[in-house]
Parts: sequence; C-alpha cells; structure tokens
Amino acid sequence: MEKEYWFVIIAAILYGTIIAGGHFFVNLGLSLFEISLYRVLFISLMLLPVILIKRELLIKKSTIFFFIIYGLIGAFLELSQFGGIAFGIPVAVVALLIYSQPIWTIVFGKLILKEKITTRKVLAVFIALAGVFLILKSWDIQSPKSLAGVVSSLLGGIFLSLWIIWGRISGISNQHYVTTTFGWTAFSVAWLLLLWPIANIFIKEPIVIRISTDFQSIYWFYLAIFAFIGGVIPHLFFYRGVQKVQAGVAGIILLLEPVSATVLADILFNQPIGINIIIGGALILVSNYLVIHKHE
Repeated sequence: MEKEYWFVIIAAILYGTIIAGGHFFVNLGLSLFEISLYRVLFISLMLLPVILIKRELLIKKSTIFFFIIYGLIGAFLELSQFGGIAFGIPVAVVALLIYSQPIWTIVFGKLILKEKITTRKVLAVFIALAGVFLILKSWDIQSPKSLAGVVSSLLGGIFLSLWIIWGRISGISNQHYVTTTFGWTAFSVAWLLLLWPIANIFIKEPIVIRISTDFQSIYWFYLAIFAFIGGVIPHLFFYRGVQKVQAGVAGIILLLEPVSATVLADILFNQPIGINIIIGGALILVSNYLVIHKHE
C-alpha cells in the first residue's frame, strides 16, 4: 500500500481525538463555539512561524479566493456539526448524519473533480455506513424532535464532504500541505468571528454560543495540545495524502474516525467497547480495504 493511503489512515485515526477532546472540554464548561474557534485558531498560530520562516509556503495572491471559500466551508462545517446539539438532537443522531459524508463526497467528487463512481466505491460506502450504524447503536436512538437540528447535522455531513473536496483540489494543484492547513484554519477563524453575531440571532444557549477568554491557564494548555494532536498533525497527514488519494476514497477512509473515537472514549471516559463496536469497526476496515486495494 502506497504511503499516501497510510497518511490518510493516520489522519483518520487522529481525527478521532476531536470527539473525545470535545467531550473533555464540554465537561470543563467551554462552549461549543469556543471549542471550534480556539481549535482552528491554535492550529493556524502553531503553523504561523513555519510559514514566516519558509516564505515559499506563504499563501499566494492567486489562491486567496480559494482559501476564502475554503475558510467559509470550514466555518460552516464547525457551526453546522454542532448546530444539531444546540437544537437538542441526540449526539448519536448528529454523528450518524454527519457521517453520511462519504455519500456526498463521491457525488461531489464526480461533479467537481470528475472522479468515477464505481460499484466498488458504492459498496464500500454502504458497508462503512453499516459499520457506523452499528457503532452508534442507531436502533436505540430516539426519534429527533427538531427538524432544524436534523437539517443542521445533515449540512454538517455535506460541508465535511466539501471540506474534503477542497482539500483534494489543493492536492491536485500541488499546494503545499502546510500552506493548505494554515490557509483553511486562518480563514475559518476569520469567518467564525464574522458569523458569530449572526449565529447569536438563532442560538441563545451560552454553552453553545459563548466566546470568552476568561479561562484557567491550564485550559489554554489543554486547548493547545488538543489543536496539535487533533488538528496540526492529522491535517498535515491528510493534505499530504490527498495529493494522490481520490476524494471519494479519502472520504471512506475517514470513517475510521468513529472507530478511533470509540477506543479513546473507552480509555479516557471508561465507556465500554461492545460487540456492536467490534463488528462495526470490522465493517469499516473492510470498506477501507475495498477502496484502497482497488486504487493501489
């Protein structure tokens, strides 16, 4: 298996820390908006010295519009994936809708990138989604009562797909993976700050929308570690990988995220791993094998 596939696999595994980290910071009392904003802010600040030292990694004028759009996609992704929770949708439902991402990715991959929709890809998507369904115990989930929450979570899956597509576009155009990581996070910070007043109109819960800097010093340290492990490292691996790996294939591989998130939840929060998680994880691994083996 070529190294680019391993890069995306490593990224998917490390992205699992986002769910566990989000859980950790919510328990500390941070709002969902604070978690989203400070995560991307720390990622961009950590990469800024590298960008300034290696001037060739600076964003070129010809790509500014690309990153403006990418940043907007990133900001909407952050807001929509947490919007379902704000509207009272069960976390498992939110996750299930967001993880519909591979369906949109292979469709957008066809429309935007001209990637082929193959039988193997479609089969891999449905096997992977069956795995996610098992991991989340979707049969135990109560019916959501908020249409707005369902729409928001579904949009989260769509924006996640577009985030992958834009990453693949960057890879195809030989944009350096450090530049791509810095560009989308920096512009996402700008868009989140611009969109915050608008979000305040629709979302009133402080635990969702509050932005504060009045934290204990140790919290900032935790946020920096969270951004590095769940942001800087996996983003660099992901963008390096999608220089070669198709968007649709990368989207399926990223469904390893709920598997790693579940393992981390067991380690950090003593949430037991049941037979549903073992079978679901196995199905996701099978789906990964199908797409990676085909495209090697």
